[in-house]
Amino acid sequence: AFVQVDIHPDDKNEIQSSIVLPEEHTLYALSAPVDTIHSLLVQAPSFSRWYGHIVINFKEGPSAGPFWFHDDESKSTMLQKNTQGGKFVGNTQQVRWGGDEFIDRLGQLVPVHTSETDYLYLVGHGNTSPALFAATQMDPFVATLKEARWNILEKLSRVTKFSRDTAVNLLSKPATRPLVPLFPTHVQEMCHQNETVKQTVDDYDSARIFLAKWAAGLAAQSSHTVPKDQKYRHVGVWGHDGWEEDTALGVFEILNSENDVSIPTHTRTTPVTSAEWHSYFDQKGRLLVDLEIVKKHIFSGGLDMRIRKQAWLFLTGVYAWDSDTQERQRIDQEKSKHYLDLKHQWFNNASLRETSEWQDQKHRIDKDVHRTDRTVDIYMNQDLDTPNMQSGSNHHLETLKHILCTYNVFNTELGYVQGMSDLLSPLYAVIEDEALAFWAFVGFMERMKSNFYTDQSGMHQQLLTMDLLLQFMDPSLYKHFERTDSGNFFFCFRWLLVWFKREFTWKDMLVLWEVLWTDYLTDKFHLFVALSILDQHRDVMMEYLKNFDEILKYTNDLSMTIDLQETLQRAEILYYQFKQRMEAVESKRQSGSTVKLP
Repeated sequence: AFVQVDIHPDDKNEIQSSIVLPEEHTLYALSAPVDTIHSLLVQAPSFSRWYGHIVINFKEGPSAGPFWFHDDESKSTMLQKNTQGGKFVGNTQQVRWGGDEFIDRLGQLVPVHTSETDYLYLVGHGNTSPALFAATQMDPFVATLKEARWNILEKLSRVTKFSRDTAVNLLSKPATRPLVPLFPTHVQEMCHQNETVKQTVDDYDSARIFLAKWAAGLAAQSSHTVPKDQKYRHVGVWGHDGWEEDTALGVFEILNSENDVSIPTHTRTTPVTSAEWHSYFDQKGRLLVDLEIVKKHIFSGGLDMRIRKQAWLFLTGVYAWDSDTQERQRIDQEKSKHYLDLKHQWFNNASLRETSEWQDQKHRIDKDVHRTDRTVDIYMNQDLDTPNMQSGSNHHLETLKHILCTYNVFNTELGYVQGMSDLLSPLYAVIEDEALAFWAFVGFMERMKSNFYTDQSGMHQQLLTMDLLLQFMDPSLYKHFERTDSGNFFFCFRWLLVWFKREFTWKDMLVLWEVLWTDYLTDKFHLFVALSILDQHRDVMMEYLKNFDEILKYTNDLSMTIDLQETLQRAEILYYQFKQRMEAVESKRQSGSTVKLP
């Protein structure tokens, strides 16, 4: 569209357009300021795709496109090909297509940066480090551009505010069928096969989610270059202005000062070694040092794997901290006898095992155990046949089943609930004693049982506490979650239910649990671990993720990618910040000042 612009300031004639510019995004056209564009997803022509296209991602709202470039129908593009030939990228000659001209013209108006793969272009990010940008790998995105799937998914990217199932249903409804002819022929065939469409949609990472992951990776790379003495200025209150001045009323001026003394740091160190552990006890096996010192060392570094079994029996309450070696041997015997008595209540009770209630519970236990940690060495083998299960079993898996069945008769009020197998598995893998692992599990469940109440009251209380904590510590992120219908914090549910069991690697999870068991700073430190994860990703989530589905998928996809040490460092600092804020609020209250919290 050519717009007539009269350079004479006194000319009162109305500006005219040869083509009326669209006021909103339409299927084939759009009108938007260039400073609202965040990035471009570019697919050049290839052997499998005759025409290239561009998808425009905006800072707010849905993406636009794809816009296809029919080069063989464009006189200007054909003229460029005939007169200028191909384009050169380094020493390599490539085919010129219409998207090149579009990007060149856009680059005259606003900075445009490209990655090594040429799939992603950032628009208007003038301060982006070229070195960091060039190093970013685009493999996850390339996978989503495979063949026919991308054609339909680009259309569906404009309805990412709906759930994936809603997107599938959208293609099946009569009102939307007139849109199907707009798709390529092979995509039209897919639209009539719900299962195919559903699988395609389920595999799809929306453009926003991909960009969020990409930006998070870039930020993680960048953080490695920050000097250690400056790194933790970017945590919590020092990393972003979450407290608005008209709300905080100057309460936290000292927290935002440039005085390094006021900025807390973490105490992370190396694991407690076997020699260090044994030095805590005298010749009779009684604790020599103050218990808080022991807990501090475990909290700060975790435990060497060689002492983990004994230490975990202390941390889960099987052993009393003031016991000696002989007393602990007696505890082993008593606990073993008590466990066998409990086990006999169901193991040798045929009438109980024949009841429908018991068989239902036993089936749940068997099914869950066979799906728990099967990649861990101790649970990997399948040397025992299990006729009613799809996968084989082994001695250790059968022991897990026995422990959970025994807990079912030990705690008749709660019984077995899905998720408990996730909590038991690491305990048994470390302790490798059926009776002691059972009592360690009982101790662990004393603090975790409210998570498994059938009325969900325990989890509701935890999510409510998480809500209040984030509202107090990061009002800006909290408001973003409210705007995106994520205020229920459901994306934290799995984290809190089984203490991040499915978020960290097996090795890291063992360290995390022993850190949390110490209750060194607070028995709610797991909430600060959750806050730490959100704090690491808060900028990315606020910029890229605009609805609940995207936030839920993004947080779920963090599984097995989270750096434990960085998370614990940040969690500890956030706790100290929380403590300072609470002290500042209390000080203001005692002085008679009025404090409004966000």
